[in-house]
Amino acid sequence: MSMPDDIVKVQLDELWPVMAEQIATGGSVRFSPKGTSMLPMLRQNIDSVVLVKANRKLKKYDLPLYRRENGQFVLHRVVGVKNDSYTMCGDNQYVYEYGIKDEQILAIMEGFYRGDSYVSSTDKKYRAYCKKQVAKQHTRGILLKIRHKIGNILRFLRLYK
Repeated sequence: MSMPDDIVKVQLDELWPVMAEQIATGGSVRFSPKGTSMLPMLRQNIDSVVLVKANRKLKKYDLPLYRRENGQFVLHRVVGVKNDSYTMCGDNQYVYEYGIKDEQILAIMEGFYRGDSYVSSTDKKYRAYCKKQVAKQHTRGILLKIRHKIGNILRFLRLYK
């Protein structure tokens, strides 16, 4: 799918001041995230998310837009909640990011467009998907660690035959 000539690509950090103003005044913003960390839910250049102001403490399975200390914008799922921080992880990842603070949270996903179809973040099928994805991340991380250990053992045994 080629992009029409009249579309201008803009980085999120350039658009963020306008988006932040819209969100702060109670509005919503729709944008298409880049990258593969939220596959299979969000496909780059195909799907988009609707963001609103996070007027409450985040809960497990919420999908916030936050800013890392290095300035990078990230849209990852909440996989753990503590009194003073959150643990985040993309659906297509298994390495957790710890210590995300409320001050870093910029907005929260209200819903998303899968192609042309809208899915609300309160949809029962979507909530079931979230639970399944978070459970898979934990299992995938454990399985990859086991596979790595077995590989190390096999390499060790081959050296000393």
